[in-house]
Amino acid sequence: MESRDVHPSVPGVAHAWVEVNDVRLHYVRAGTNTDAPLVLLHGFPQSWLMWRYVLPALAAQHLVIAPDLRGYGASGKPGGTARYDKGTMAADVAALIRHLGLRRPVLIGHDRGARVARRYALDFPDDLAGVALLDILPAEYVYDRLSAAEVARSYWHWVFHLVPDLPERLIAGNEEAYLAALFGRAPGMIERLRADGAWEVYSQAFRAEGALAAMLRDYRATYGDDVPRYRAERAAGVKVRAPVYLLWGERGNLAGRPVVEIWREVAHDVSGRELRDCGHYVAEEQPEAVAAELLRFAAACLTAPDAEPSREAPE
Repeated sequence: MESRDVHPSVPGVAHAWVEVNDVRLHYVRAGTNTDAPLVLLHGFPQSWLMWRYVLPALAAQHLVIAPDLRGYGASGKPGGTARYDKGTMAADVAALIRHLGLRRPVLIGHDRGARVARRYALDFPDDLAGVALLDILPAEYVYDRLSAAEVARSYWHWVFHLVPDLPERLIAGNEEAYLAALFGRAPGMIERLRADGAWEVYSQAFRAEGALAAMLRDYRATYGDDVPRYRAERAAGVKVRAPVYLLWGERGNLAGRPVVEIWREVAHDVSGRELRDCGHYVAEEQPEAVAAELLRFAAACLTAPDAEPSREAPE
């Protein structure tokens, strides 16, 4: 296994790569408490780096693993017949967790990573102590229940990315403008990213060979593969069994919606809260509040009567 320092500006993390499920995943690790593991899954168009401000607080109490999902960051970007449905991406994460010898971690996801986390909780229901979903609604709810006007305000790229060929042609060569349109949804976000160097990291990853194609396939797989599967599971009464904790921004994509009630349609044990004066990128906008909420949730999950200790296999 290869290991080297990729982002020296983020202290306290070790970088590694592993081949799992036919993809090469990059991940970082921090902390030493293997009896209390956390796995963090990033969103679009980011990488593990989006957790940089919450990692120190989490790693003080937990072993923390934060991979780049397939198609993102420094992980592989398979083309050809490779799949980007959430079942495949969740299987990537499951293989990484097994490789590390972890038992019943708390899975924490933001944006696209939260969609992988939801699928994981359904496909591997006995393998998690809990799952935290940051600033997302169920994918099928977005496509089936929101009006065109609501989608235009917050989810326009969900539809744009489905158009064959056109997004590739329009985004290629205009990557920074596209990133600015996405990050600009949160006031001051672009300036914050430029100030600490994250903008350059995200921009380079977005422009990397195969990255745009992989990210578009992620969205297209959600519409073509994931949403029909979720519709069928709803009809059959299949729900997430693990405890679910929701965090969302007052000014993010979920603003003004009955978020907890929406998620109770597809999960049994749901709680959560809104972060005041916060947009979509909660972990980068309000890291102290996010870390505190995640630590509280993880403590409750990992001290539950059925929680089992975790042991990490040597690398």
